[in-house]
Amino acid sequence: MNWPLRSYSGEQINICLVERATHIGTMMEKSMKRLAYIGSIAAALTLVAGGVAVAQSESQKLERVEKENRDIRRDTRDIKRDAADIKRDEAKLKEERRERNLDLKKEERAIEHGNLRAAEKYDARRRQEQKEINAIKKDIHKDKVDLRKDKADRRKDIAKRNRDASKL
Repeated sequence: MNWPLRSYSGEQINICLVERATHIGTMMEKSMKRLAYIGSIAAALTLVAGGVAVAQSESQKLERVEKENRDIRRDTRDIKRDAADIKRDEAKLKEERRERNLDLKKEERAIEHGNLRAAEKYDARRRQEQKEINAIKKDIHKDKVDLRKDKADRRKDIAKRNRDASKL
């Protein structure tokens, strides 16, 4: 609107102001409509993207649970192997003790018969057997401690996997 340099009556000014206000109102209406339109598009995009994100996170959760299942199966296999190794070591320990006790009996018999050279030989053998027994016992103890830790870790992994699976 141009404002010429002439005098206007009060009524003409009022009409002019109403026209200007109407024009401004129309512009604001268009701006508000445009803003509402943009807002609704943004909301729709958020919903669509949110759905994709949820789907991705669900697949990621599923992959995580499957990976934990593989880890648990591998841990179970390792625990079974370690337990079998401990049983073999215990059988070996039993055999070493039997040999040590046999050498002790032979040493005592050699002493009874006065054969000191044979008694010394059996004594040296018995001492060597005792060193092997001590080493095997130490190894078995370490293996049992490791086995207990592995079982505890597996229990924690199972509990974590169950928590993750319950959220699917």
